[in-house]
Amino acid sequence: MEAENSPQMVDIKSQPAVSLSPSLYFPPMLGDGESYHVFISYSSTDYQWTHSLIKQLESCGLQVCYHDRDFTPGRTVLENMSDCIHQSQKVLLVLSPEFVRSRWCLLEANMSLFRDCLGRKPIVPVLLESGVSVPLHLCHLTYLEAYDPDFTNKLLKVYMQKCSLLFDVLLGS
Repeated sequence: MEAENSPQMVDIKSQPAVSLSPSLYFPPMLGDGESYHVFISYSSTDYQWTHSLIKQLESCGLQVCYHDRDFTPGRTVLENMSDCIHQSQKVLLVLSPEFVRSRWCLLEANMSLFRDCLGRKPIVPVLLESGVSVPLHLCHLTYLEAYDPDFTNKLLKVYMQKCSLLFDVLLGS
């Protein structure tokens, strides 16, 4: 009987990203030199979950940059990383055990931190699983948990603006 009442552990990577509701939010304007609202850094092993999230973010009107689609062939990976991070308003890091073990992912995280210092670009880490060992140089950042029941609302607050703000601007309030 006790097993029936105990919470079930769910593998978040096997679940699609939570549906986002764009009706209350709209994407912010892109500034000069910005082509993207968000650059997403993730391990290829987290492809399914991340691409589900990317589709949802793009369906809300956000311009999302990620390496599979947006890196320019013929340029070095470092040049692509640097330019894409520079052209993005914010950076989202999908932190998983595989991300932490990947030198390329950690390099993107480090470049994001450097760009954050120079250009004040916010970095939003998302813990894909509980118990991920966050690298020491990222521990100072406040992160979102993908398994948090309120993940969707928290993510939208970071990347989108509430429609009420738009109405205030339009009505001159």
